[in-house]
This record gives sequence, structure tokens and C-alpha cells, in this order.
Amino acid sequence: MNQRDPTQFTRESAERIARVVRAAELAVPLARPLSFDRVDGPAKKVFRVCTFTGTWSIDTAKTLTFRNVTTTPNTVSAVNIFVDIGGGTSSACQTSCAIAKDGTAWYLIAAGCQCY
Repeated sequence: MNQRDPTQFTRESAERIARVVRAAELAVPLARPLSFDRVDGPAKKVFRVCTFTGTWSIDTAKTLTFRNVTTTPNTVSAVNIFVDIGGGTSSACQTSCAIAKDGTAWYLIAAGCQCY
């Protein structure tokens, strides 16, 4: 069969196709029209390096400062779900830590050495 050959239908097939087309044209649309908007996938995991001062007890939130971010806001509240972290003898001691965002919440994933 050549691509330029006309497509042929039996009378029965043509009537069946016509019935389906008429029904589709007369039906009330049940769905919204197609759109090509961006679809958001699952939330991405975000990793950041921060600092904090003082102690940080398990199951508590702490305000952290992002490292190397000079624009505001440059702080975030994160929850420590792992271990108590002492801040050394000085309340001004800065401890580095790594946090990750899961959904809309930030969580501690690692803490660096504390001041002594």
C-alpha cells in the first residue's frame, strides 16, 4: 500500500466512526482542556551548611544562620532529631552544622566540632 493511497472504509465502519464523532462533538466536556503548565514533582531535598551558637537539645528547634549567604533572610529554624549538642563553655561559640529540607521543614543532619 502506497502512502498516497486513500484510506477506505466500509459503509458500516464509516457510520460507526460518524456516530462516535457526533457523540463527542455534542457531549458536555467532563474534563478541563489540555494545558501545558509546569507540573511540580516531588519536593526536592535541599542541603545547606549553617552555624549556630550555644547548645542545641534533641527534639528542639534552633535558629541557624546560613554560611556564605549575605542577603536576608539568611536564617532558618531547624529541628534537631538526633543528639544533644553542647556549645562548649562560651555561649558565643559558633558551631557549624549541615541541615536538609524535607518538605517544608528543616532538620539537622550533622554538626561539626564545638568550641571548648
